[in-house]
Amino acid sequence: MRLLEDKERMIAFIQHDIPGLEDGNFQLKISQVITDDGGDKVSDETLTAAYAFAVTGDRFALSQPGQTIYSVYPAENATGRYGSVLPHVVFNKTSFPWTRTPLQEKSKRVVLKAGVDTDEDVPVWLTVLVLDEQELGGDQNIKIVAVRDLFPPSVVKESSLGDHYSYFYQLKDREVRPETMLEPGIMLTDSIQVLDIDTGLFRTLAPSVEDLKLMGHVRKVSLQDKATMPGISDVGTSEGRFSIVFGNRLPAEERKNYAFLVSLEGLEEFLPGQENFTLDTGNKLRLAVLKSWSFYTTGDNAQFVDRVNRLNGGEETTEAEVNEDLLLMTSFGLSVPEESMKEVRGALERGYVPLNHDLRSGRENDIFTVDKTVSWCRGPLVPYRVERNLKLPAASADYLLRFDPSTGMLDVSYASAWMLGRQLALQDKEFATRLFNWNTNREKAMRRQVERFELNERLELSPETELNDLLKNTIMSLKLRKKYDEEK
Repeated sequence: MRLLEDKERMIAFIQHDIPGLEDGNFQLKISQVITDDGGDKVSDETLTAAYAFAVTGDRFALSQPGQTIYSVYPAENATGRYGSVLPHVVFNKTSFPWTRTPLQEKSKRVVLKAGVDTDEDVPVWLTVLVLDEQELGGDQNIKIVAVRDLFPPSVVKESSLGDHYSYFYQLKDREVRPETMLEPGIMLTDSIQVLDIDTGLFRTLAPSVEDLKLMGHVRKVSLQDKATMPGISDVGTSEGRFSIVFGNRLPAEERKNYAFLVSLEGLEEFLPGQENFTLDTGNKLRLAVLKSWSFYTTGDNAQFVDRVNRLNGGEETTEAEVNEDLLLMTSFGLSVPEESMKEVRGALERGYVPLNHDLRSGRENDIFTVDKTVSWCRGPLVPYRVERNLKLPAASADYLLRFDPSTGMLDVSYASAWMLGRQLALQDKEFATRLFNWNTNREKAMRRQVERFELNERLELSPETELNDLLKNTIMSLKLRKKYDEEK
């Protein structure tokens, strides 16, 4: 097996990926002044034109969650020692955390000129709020509502917001059409998930604007020797770029925790450090939830070997220990009848299972037949140390079939692993393309070698004769012969 080089183990942390324009509505104004050769205006009237356009993007909900979010950590419904981990969300789109802003004043926002980057810290518009069951206050604070329920009732009569706060709190007691506050593609009747949280608790738990500048980044990682990821590692590239947004609070120990990816767009005044804005602590703040999940922090190790040990009721291991007894005495194993053969009992206890096996087709009297049998098969996780005496590489799966003389059955474990590995490899477009090119070039080289051998045989040449020199001499002789015949 080839060891990865340092550059193939690469991971790079990038400050941010700021888009050229944030999501929202924009207006482009163009003016033109006509002058003569002397620079004097031909007309006092300035020609102007205005064009309205919008940069659309997810705002209160994710239109395609599976394509936007790559993963969350801790995983949904996971159980383990997560008390020292900041929950976070990984996005496939690198600029997503910076497509909007929590800031209100446009003068504070970073606007990039074309082709110009910046080292200035830019706050993300998302954060991960982590609450335990007591802080959440029950499922009644997690609701499915419509976009109109984010507006004050003075703007949208049907709104259920009441006297609470939300993203359009500044529109209270103002006459404005709610549609003008939304971007194209977002309707007042669209369903969204929201979290109603006490304003005092939110200001205690929420990150400040300065915190939000440090709570998101981009990672560039190597995809070498990684599992195939649809749309990421199967597009012919060896590098992957992801953006990450994480929370600012560690999960509570020994209890169930809830994580909410919420939008902080335009909520600068609600964040810590904004004492000039007085909050009514008797009201709640309604936040749009783009992703929610829960997990359990038990205080137990979350490592794989610790989970296997707990299946056996064993004790946790330390870094200096090696657990050599991982026999799975659990209900997951196959039951073995008392009257079964010793060899069969031993195979089942070692992790093998009998499976139906269709052998390669045979031909008898011009009729193709399929022989059937039962063979042993196991997975890579076994409760004992395996001695690897394989001769690799193997030309086909048949080279890896093993015969068990004690039971008279075939062991197809390595053969099935070979087939599975080949199928997984061919799913990778980059690998499949390189393999096709390698096979094509090898076939061309073999064909050239055969043609050279036949020419040497027919022309009675030695193997050391260079065909290029021979062809040059032959062509020169034919030209001289032609010239001689013409002069004659």
